[in-house]
Amino acid sequence: MWFAILGPLRVSRDGEAVPVGGPKQQALLTLLLLRANEVVSTGWLTDALWDGDPPPSAEVTLRTYVAALRRALEPGRGARAQGRVVVGHTGGYELRVAPGAIDAVRFAELAESGARALTAGDPVTAERHYSRALQLWRGEPPAAGLSAVHAEVARLAELRLAAQEGRCTAAVAAGRHLAVLPDLRRFVAEQPAREAAREQLMLALYRAGQQTEALAVYDEGRRFLAAEYGVEPGARLRDLHQRILRHAVPDAPGGSPGPLGGAPGSPGTSDGTPGSPDGPGGTPDVPGDAPGGAPGPAPDRRPGLVGRAAELAALDGHLDAARRGGGRMVAVVGEAGIGKTTLAAAVADRAAAAGVPVVWGRCPAVGQAPPFWLWSQVVRGLLALPHAGAAGADLTGFVDGPPTPDARLDPAARFRAYEAVSDLVRAAAEPAGLLLVLDDLHAADPDSLLLTRYLTTTVHTGRTLVVATLRPYEHDPALVATLNDLARGTGSGQLPLGGLDRAEVADLVTDRTGAPAPDDVVRRLAARTGGNPFFLTELLAAPERPLPPSVRDAVRLRLGGPDGPDPATRECLDVLSVAGRELGLRLLGAVTGTDAARLLAGPAAARLVAGAGPGTVRFRHPLFAEVTYAELAAPRRAALHARLAGAAAREGGLAAGEIAGHYGQAIGLGHAEDFLRWTVRAADEAARRLAYEDALAHLGRAADRLAPDAATAPEAAAAELDVQLRRAALLQITVGIGSDAVAAAAARARWLLLRTAPDTDVRTALWTLGEVACNRAEFAVAEDLARRLAAAAPGDGPVGAAGPYLLGVVCYFTGRLADADGHLGTAVERLAAVDPRRLREQAGRTPVLAAHNFRALVRSLRGEHAAALADLEAARALAERTDDAYGRANAALYAAWTALQEHDTDAGRDAARRCREIGARQRMPHFVTTGDFLAEWAAVRGGAHDRLPAMRAAGEAIHRLGLRATRTISIAAMADAHLVAGDTATAARLAGAGLAAAEAAGERVLTAELRRVRGLATGDQQDVRAGAAIAAAQGARLLLDRIGRG
Repeated sequence: MWFAILGPLRVSRDGEAVPVGGPKQQALLTLLLLRANEVVSTGWLTDALWDGDPPPSAEVTLRTYVAALRRALEPGRGARAQGRVVVGHTGGYELRVAPGAIDAVRFAELAESGARALTAGDPVTAERHYSRALQLWRGEPPAAGLSAVHAEVARLAELRLAAQEGRCTAAVAAGRHLAVLPDLRRFVAEQPAREAAREQLMLALYRAGQQTEALAVYDEGRRFLAAEYGVEPGARLRDLHQRILRHAVPDAPGGSPGPLGGAPGSPGTSDGTPGSPDGPGGTPDVPGDAPGGAPGPAPDRRPGLVGRAAELAALDGHLDAARRGGGRMVAVVGEAGIGKTTLAAAVADRAAAAGVPVVWGRCPAVGQAPPFWLWSQVVRGLLALPHAGAAGADLTGFVDGPPTPDARLDPAARFRAYEAVSDLVRAAAEPAGLLLVLDDLHAADPDSLLLTRYLTTTVHTGRTLVVATLRPYEHDPALVATLNDLARGTGSGQLPLGGLDRAEVADLVTDRTGAPAPDDVVRRLAARTGGNPFFLTELLAAPERPLPPSVRDAVRLRLGGPDGPDPATRECLDVLSVAGRELGLRLLGAVTGTDAARLLAGPAAARLVAGAGPGTVRFRHPLFAEVTYAELAAPRRAALHARLAGAAAREGGLAAGEIAGHYGQAIGLGHAEDFLRWTVRAADEAARRLAYEDALAHLGRAADRLAPDAATAPEAAAAELDVQLRRAALLQITVGIGSDAVAAAAARARWLLLRTAPDTDVRTALWTLGEVACNRAEFAVAEDLARRLAAAAPGDGPVGAAGPYLLGVVCYFTGRLADADGHLGTAVERLAAVDPRRLREQAGRTPVLAAHNFRALVRSLRGEHAAALADLEAARALAERTDDAYGRANAALYAAWTALQEHDTDAGRDAARRCREIGARQRMPHFVTTGDFLAEWAAVRGGAHDRLPAMRAAGEAIHRLGLRATRTISIAAMADAHLVAGDTATAARLAGAGLAAAEAAGERVLTAELRRVRGLATGDQQDVRAGAAIAAAQGARLLLDRIGRG
């Protein structure tokens, strides 16, 4: 089917129109299409359909509309069949359609393709993509009058304007200026504030031989901007105006859009250093002309670099070395205002001039950034480069936000994402090298720092120079760790940046004022400012004021002096400082109740604020934000945090973590519940985006908030229980199953279990905690939890299988094989009765597949080889049916484990190979590590005795992250391998260590094998006989027969 919403609603199937009912049903379908493939709550739909005033019967009527839509869209569906297009969920509905089947999605894809082609220097292709995109527009989207979709309709309208502008830009760049002139005239007349379009009109007119009219278009634009915003045209327009006056405009377009042909709305950067033509005393940007953190150099509207010759030469050398194949990272470290960003921008200019792509990422000045804020900018910029190719196909979460709401926690996903970013960096750098600038790294979120640390280990494999600017924050352990990792790389290191010397101060004064200063003035300025360029520039911007004692005092004078902003404008600046980063003008206006765009275009604000993207503004320098925020009294600061959070919760514009952070600053104003709700939501979003450190920080704050009430309030206990379970799951990934942090979270969760209300559903908690206890070899705890789970869920789907499964696992590890066989058989039977679709939803959860796998181990030990093979095949087949990558890897792993128990080296070698291949292909390192051990064991057992050290190293690697279960099993295998190799002393020592570990943890499944190995290694037949007795008591026929064979 095809769904068209860029105009009157149209639905078609195989070219035939599909009627979907009256206006309300059409509006409902439009709302679902705008949120396609998302679960939309019933409450939101009724509120949106009736524009904030739903009648009492709204939900009943909504169900009627949904039923009618299903009849229209799924005519062959049975009356009681589950919907496949309009899918019902608890509390809401979801429209499941292919994204490419919606014209709005297709439009955005084509427009993006046009922008990329234009950036890549292919204007002909760009114009074709833009034209195809615009052909999809037929009028105003349906339901545009509903308040709930105003923001989405506005977004689509802005995309359309950008596409129209882009098509004209591409046509001019392709030499088709005469053909596009009528469209450009009309567009500029309708959108007089869009300077990029006016620039293209002037260029087209000049190339058409109409110089006078081109100059008139500039004058018309200058008058409009002055009258509407009180500003002059931007530097690009002014530059083109001068070039037209000098007849210095090329007659024909070059191979690349260049400075006059950049795609409208395409990424750019802004240095934000005061003292530039649009800095202190200069001309402000029109808000929204250049979003940060994307391809290309920082713009040329900034002061020239003064001094820094040695530092610039060092960075040039690093860039040359990186381009020759010696990728590296350099940290430019210095105090606020010392010129770190200006230096990086100068290097970026030189790189761009040499044909090296440049991508920027910036961290917020104050406040809490969303997870991966820094690297989401970088990835977005890299994906826009023409040579990125398909390297970033798996990184949509970095650019577009969290994946689908039902995304499951994947222990290997973060590693895969890190590797995907590394691959993308390497691919983008391959043709000509690459410069990445990570600005203000000291303000990065924890997950961005972790990703940066990962890149320190891979950057040397490509042609990339990473320049990170940061302040010397030695009190931040995460930042110190990042710098330590950076220093280990070949050619990498720190570049400290101090103040300018006296001669350089003199040069800066001349550069900023146009006249040299007397020596005594230079001496006093150097002494007072320490050679800090920002401080110097602030002083020179207001020479009539007394010298302030510090750089921050200079900013305070600008904010509060006679030329400072009026109260309404100051309100906007205060809110912008509370936001801590760039902010949309719409949201800013909603918080302040003002026309923020008009106020911030005034002269006082324009010296402090710059555009940061379409309809978005930011402070020009982090110090402006820091000082503005510090000047706020505590009560006002809290109130502004609350107002911003409330507006963002209604209007959008901030991530959940940011909203939570703002409510956290306003708890004293009665927002504790808001803080808790948004904090948990932020943790979910962060986990889905693989930002596990950010998720753990949110969950920690939520737990701290709930803990005081958990002992006496069952609701608080249940809420904290959920939080602690999530913490335990994330901690297993980040610090390992054996860590003290996991033990503490699990213990706290078990304590909370006892304090929940009797009717609380704790089955998932029992399941999760039972798995943790098994992995930690806490078998008594695991058995207690498993029995409680079996009693609470006697046969309810996958969770009903979890109880007997866990009991079976505990019985296997503790050597009760008959009991294990019975419990696992029950789990298998219950899984067989579950709808396969439910099993797919549970893919990756242990009981779905591991019940077969563990029963294979049990039956193998009981001497039932054929039955064990049948279970392994059932596990493999189930993994294929559920399309579960973990299931496939697990099937191979347990096949190898079974072979290890049976000393079948051929089967073990083949299963280990499959385990490693699947693990490597799916980027699941645990399976690679375990496969390495099993492969080395098979090699040694097959006669390659020189592989004994490699086997021992691989065995230790399995447990490096703290996995405690299976340790005695790997020790038994290594001890037997040493025995076969003739190293009886090591065999005896390992077997003894394994027996001690079995006694300490209760993991007795292979104590008979350990006794056999130690007895044979030491010649102690009593030990061997003790092993036989244990095997007989356990029912381990495999081990008993092995001992009998000697």
